[in-house]
Amino acid sequence: MGQSCGRKMEVNMSWFRNAVKSALVLGSISAFSAWAQPVPAPTTGDEPCADSDEKLVVHTDTVNSGGGVDPDGYFPLFDGTFKGWFHSCETGHSGGSRQGAIFRIGQADGKPAIYSTQRGTGTGGLLMSKRYHTNYEITFQTWPDYGNDAGLFNRTTMNGRCFQTVLDYIGGAAVGGTWGEGGFTGRDFRPYSFGGSEQAIGIPGLTGGNELNDWTLITKKLKATTEPNLPCDATGCTKEKWASGDLWDFNGWMDIKVQFYGGLNKPVDANDHKNYVHMKSWFKKIGSTVWVPVLQDTTLPGPVGQGYIGLQVHGGGRFGGAKGTWYRNIRWKPLDDLGVVIPQKPKDIVAVNPIDRVKYSVYADEGALIGKIDQRYEVTVKNVTGRTLESFAGQPGAFHHDFATSTHGVMFVDIKTARSTETVRIVRPSR
Repeated sequence: MGQSCGRKMEVNMSWFRNAVKSALVLGSISAFSAWAQPVPAPTTGDEPCADSDEKLVVHTDTVNSGGGVDPDGYFPLFDGTFKGWFHSCETGHSGGSRQGAIFRIGQADGKPAIYSTQRGTGTGGLLMSKRYHTNYEITFQTWPDYGNDAGLFNRTTMNGRCFQTVLDYIGGAAVGGTWGEGGFTGRDFRPYSFGGSEQAIGIPGLTGGNELNDWTLITKKLKATTEPNLPCDATGCTKEKWASGDLWDFNGWMDIKVQFYGGLNKPVDANDHKNYVHMKSWFKKIGSTVWVPVLQDTTLPGPVGQGYIGLQVHGGGRFGGAKGTWYRNIRWKPLDDLGVVIPQKPKDIVAVNPIDRVKYSVYADEGALIGKIDQRYEVTVKNVTGRTLESFAGQPGAFHHDFATSTHGVMFVDIKTARSTETVRIVRPSR
């Protein structure tokens, strides 16, 4: 009986140990699956292609209008909607399609984000800011799926001619290099490139003697000079450091920063630095305080005129990641021709229309709507639901209109003139 009882206890303990082990394994798998679960893609709400006539695009940054800067000195470029953006299908990535790529607004981690992917078997497109930009620093968060060829189009034309900061999360390419899109010279700098997986990269070294193609050398020099806190060894960032996951989150959001400035005119000589195009790029994990440099610094010759900022979905099958590529927290700050930040105040005017339509500037303080319009106008103030709060009219010039409404916070201002009707998003601060 004692032996039998002992055997039963041994069997029961063995069963218990196996059950616990199985539970731990299943729990680990379940936890990993939850951690690795992709953000659910929205199924509706495509941003349609804009009209092919660029003159019909309203070049007003309706996201930034009257809202001012955040504590870090950035203007918002994404407010959770497609306000301030349009979808261009005029690049070769759309292949003549009048549907273009898929750009939708979804919820990622409880926050609005832009979801992007190819349509069908290879149709791409470009989501562009309505505002023209010249010199700027832009930051955003992205979550790409491996196999997706995306990009940040800097000062792009409607048909996609630009210097692109590549966001190529795909074999043979890189995130943070540059590519001359639409015929621009100085086409290809990739300081590292992906191999067979997102964890494996190669560093080509001094390809053609050009230091811009050697990420280890770039980071070694910066570690020894301006960026001593860079989380790499004194010898620079290596493919082993990348593979460790210390620098890049292979299964989550990443911060990206790009500076693009200079080159508005043809350089007079090699010392004419303000008329060379400067492109720099960094990335970092969410929550980290140290930016990891990628490209530093292209110094490509101008001229490159003002243009849109664009988010690309590459056409032709180079977007194979099933989860798409996501963007959120898109912000920008103005720089001068030499890359120096131009300080801004919360009420600085940013709602300026640069083309031959109505020219205006509008912002709100606690008690009044203040601004300047260059034509006879009718102004209508609406709340976020579209209900009219008040209206007034006036002659060309500056105005100071005391609010009759007690509404505060986000409001929309329609400016109607003989040329057009513009809509401006403003924020009226509370007392």
